[in-house]
Amino acid sequence: MRFVAMTRPVNKPDELLPLTKEQVYEGLKVKARNPVQFVSVIARSSVLNEHTTGLLREVQFKNQSEPVHEKVEYFPPEQVTFTMFHPKTDEQLAHISNIISTLPDGELLLTYGFAWGPNGPLDVGPEAEKEEKEREKLGLDTIEHTLEVIRDLVKSKQI
Repeated sequence: MRFVAMTRPVNKPDELLPLTKEQVYEGLKVKARNPVQFVSVIARSSVLNEHTTGLLREVQFKNQSEPVHEKVEYFPPEQVTFTMFHPKTDEQLAHISNIISTLPDGELLLTYGFAWGPNGPLDVGPEAEKEEKEREKLGLDTIEHTLEVIRDLVKSKQI
């Protein structure tokens, strides 16, 4: 098992269109329904079942031969979680959290956390460390891109 978390400010000091917590949360729900426009490594996704507190989706990653399923849960107004599992065996493959938080001065932050592999001892060695660095870079890039997409959705009045 390995875990990484990355955090970025939602609004830069010179941001022309500052986002609110509510807008970011709604954007994360849009991302849950249609992740392709937000996450570069996702080739396609379809919602299998949706309800008021989340959804079940099938996701095809660009570097994987088979799709996975993800149970998505909404925790308004600050968190969306994704539990990835194998659709045939129900084996849990990863757990991802998208968390909106606020500093005492009011600054909004967006954190992505990724845990992958079976829960248990820390995976060690060069391959595990390499994968951790790759996921950290992907996470940072995805946070930045997610905020760009949410801003575009706000500008176009879709949020």
